[in-house]
Amino acid sequence: MHDALEAAQAACDRAPKDPDAWWLLARISRHTDMPASSDEAFRRAAQLDGRLVLPHRVSGERFHALVTEARASLPVDARLQLERTAIRAVPMPAADLVRAGLDPDALTLRERTPHDVLVLFQVNHENRCASEDALRALVERSLAGA
Repeated sequence: MHDALEAAQAACDRAPKDPDAWWLLARISRHTDMPASSDEAFRRAAQLDGRLVLPHRVSGERFHALVTEARASLPVDARLQLERTAIRAVPMPAADLVRAGLDPDALTLRERTPHDVLVLFQVNHENRCASEDALRALVERSLAGA
């Protein structure tokens, strides 16, 4: 992950007006446990491209509440499909999962053995949302699509 961080930093140095380079640096910085650097890179990307939004951050407790709210608002058939599924929220995909091939920006991971577990990655949801309403809607879509 540190090689990716160095490459993203170099890309920003080479092309300081490239919002995609800053967005990539922001995501990688978050994965390397540098949240302040990540937030700054997200700000730079959003300043360079108005279509990009600043991530809406919430506490872990609030994210769990949003998951509960979203689950309760699902249509009956979707709720029934998740009835026997444990839902866990974690900040981000673990490095070993990423090394094993999981997209570091994945929203969810379904673990079916030995029990059915749906893991939601909080930071990756937040990275795509500019408001709590958008975050709640994305969590609901993640649950419905699981």
